[in-house]
Amino acid sequence: MSKQEIEKLWLELREHFEIMNKQLEAIREKLKRYGDEKDFKGDECVGWLGEVNGKLFLGGKLVPDSFEFEHDLVTEDGRWVSIKARKGEKSWKQTGIIPEIEGPRCPTHLMFVHLNKNYSVERIWLYPWKKMRESGRFKPKEVRGGSRAYYFVVKPKSDSEYLIYPR
Repeated sequence: MSKQEIEKLWLELREHFEIMNKQLEAIREKLKRYGDEKDFKGDECVGWLGEVNGKLFLGGKLVPDSFEFEHDLVTEDGRWVSIKARKGEKSWKQTGIIPEIEGPRCPTHLMFVHLNKNYSVERIWLYPWKKMRESGRFKPKEVRGGSRAYYFVVKPKSDSEYLIYPR
């Protein structure tokens, strides 16, 4: 690809990205009403929606990113919930990186929010963290030749006992 082709592509897409950025900022501002003063940074709309929908479903308070623990939500009944969200129809089942799975900073629960391609909630699962860790559901994530983090894979057919929001 030449420099001219890259510049041509940018000219074709520039207007769309400007509109998209304005819309993402509007979405972020509306979600802030539910965010408990959490800073929804970047343009991670799927993550923002996962956290807000998790809070709306379970109740409680979202935790700021500067908090020293690995959870996103503290429920009124004292659960510490890490919320992961993915959007789509095909490759949505694997979470992003989970930094640690053992220790006092870890959550008590893992919530997985599956969004449709139009960003509406399709399903939500709530997993007991300790049970998932003990059963080997957290898998090592290889980073630069070593395992420094973990990921989790939702199994829709066999995880029905953890499904808390079916569409």
